[in-house]
Amino acid sequence: MNQAQDIAERFVKTAGSDGPEQAPRARRGLFRRWRSEPLLPEAGAGGAPLTAVIAVMSFLAALALAAFLFIIDATATWTNELKSEVTVQVKGASAQEIADETQAALRILNSTAGVLEARAEPPEAAAKLLEPWLGKGNIGAYLNVPALIEVRVSDELRGDLEGLRTRLAAAAPGAVLDDHGRWHKSLATAARSGELLAFAVFALIMGAACSIAIFAARAGLAANSEIVAILHLVGATDDFIANEVQRRFFMIGLRGSLAGLVAAILALALVELAMRAGTGGAGFAPTLEVGPWLASALLVVPVSLCLVTAFTARVTVLRALGKEL
Repeated sequence: MNQAQDIAERFVKTAGSDGPEQAPRARRGLFRRWRSEPLLPEAGAGGAPLTAVIAVMSFLAALALAAFLFIIDATATWTNELKSEVTVQVKGASAQEIADETQAALRILNSTAGVLEARAEPPEAAAKLLEPWLGKGNIGAYLNVPALIEVRVSDELRGDLEGLRTRLAAAAPGAVLDDHGRWHKSLATAARSGELLAFAVFALIMGAACSIAIFAARAGLAANSEIVAILHLVGATDDFIANEVQRRFFMIGLRGSLAGLVAAILALALVELAMRAGTGGAGFAPTLEVGPWLASALLVVPVSLCLVTAFTARVTVLRALGKEL
């Protein structure tokens, strides 16, 4: 009961500071209010346990959002390359036939409007692509490895490649033009699935934050029911009590979400180092880059968690107090 009386006295002193001469002091107190001791003590599901839960949720939400952004960036890089490049594969019964038809295909490509660049890969590079399946050193002179020609084309030519296919077939019967259409479609489908999954995880975490805020707000009211009753007796309105709860949950959400965000950025930085060490900085898969742009984008997580927890707690308190009247 002593704690309830102390809180009631603090409320009366705060509410009784009227008059013009008190206005500057009230304004100064407004900025100190966020650091002052809350009228409703952190009991039940509040305080350190709730901060830890929000930190874990912020960590997971930041990872989900980072995955969402990474998939978007990687997909854009891959699809741009697939859209601007085609591959010509030249097959033949002998190495000399492959070399002759490769030169014929290059002449056709270089004379075609819309071809920005045509470059034949050396036989060693083409043979290296088969090493994961045939083993290193098992590709000898007896195996006629098809030649590969990487071609960069314009958007206009990319829209209609049938004419180029016909000219290549006439000049080099062993040449096959691959526009990567099947790979582009499969990659786009997989990317959309990954984006939806990452965003769904982020949305579920925000929903879980709402549920936790509802439970914590109700538990806090139940634990401090005597204090709430005394505040009502001394003139506190439901809106005033809801503001106090909202302020407390906002600060708890801010502390927990920032801690989780820092942990997520550190984890992503470790993943980046591991990816760079594993690929040597020049792998097929794009490397995760943890920089200022990603860190600023991930600030959405603490902002969202603070707003979600504070608003949900306020609405929950107002509804709970309304039912008690």
